[in-house]
Amino acid sequence: MPPARRRGREAALGDLSARIAADLRNAILQGDYAEGDRLPSTSEIMKREDVSSLTVRGAYQQLIAEGLVVAVPKKGFYVREALNMTWHMTKWQDPKRLKSVPLDGWPADVEAAGFSHHQTISVGIVAGDEPIAGTPIADRLGIPIEERVVVRRRLRLIGPSPDTAATTPESIADSYYSYALVKETAIMQPESVNTAAILADLGWPMGAHEDELTPRIATRTESETLQLPEVTAVLEVVRTTYTAPDKPVLVLHQIRPGNGSKYIYRVNEDPVR
Repeated sequence: MPPARRRGREAALGDLSARIAADLRNAILQGDYAEGDRLPSTSEIMKREDVSSLTVRGAYQQLIAEGLVVAVPKKGFYVREALNMTWHMTKWQDPKRLKSVPLDGWPADVEAAGFSHHQTISVGIVAGDEPIAGTPIADRLGIPIEERVVVRRRLRLIGPSPDTAATTPESIADSYYSYALVKETAIMQPESVNTAAILADLGWPMGAHEDELTPRIATRTESETLQLPEVTAVLEVVRTTYTAPDKPVLVLHQIRPGNGSKYIYRVNEDPVR
């Protein structure tokens, strides 16, 4: 078909990119293509639909933006694989469990799922009025608003198997402590540490946890950091850990993609607080 006639045909039929994207989307959702499967090439769809490469690329760009498809350079387009995780939230920071874990519970959970892991850590000091999920961090830690707070910022990454590099962002995990409490400890260093052991040595052993979970749409910064599609749901988790019924000792603030994970809690008969 001559180029001019083809362009006219595409204009007359409307947005062919959207229609091709819809066909591929339906095929993926119906299970015709499983996670990790290679999708038809640009040339295959061009020939089958009698459309331009620009139209096919537009269809794939829509699916990439939705998070259904990934483009692999020099290989083609593939159905995106979800690195599914099961998080046992009751055990995650259990001090008894952490005695047998060299650093913290997150790597242990990832290894148990058969994935590789890596995390980048930075340490900073923030004002007590910095909001965490709408509440000043000083209020969550039970300290005066004018006091300083130590924050350990972590970007956690996982890979599909133990012998592959961990390059897929799994979560943002920031932990907050009273500066007066931890200023002379290894918590101030940008390295993986056993927080439970350090707090216990200070006379503030971790006890009960209180979790606050909020599903919402990711902010632009969160989407960029976690390499998410433009509009993606995330789960915001704020965990406050107590050393005594009314004494918070640690606040953990996490942002996790809203799909691909399961969260399991074990609730005791006795009240937490």
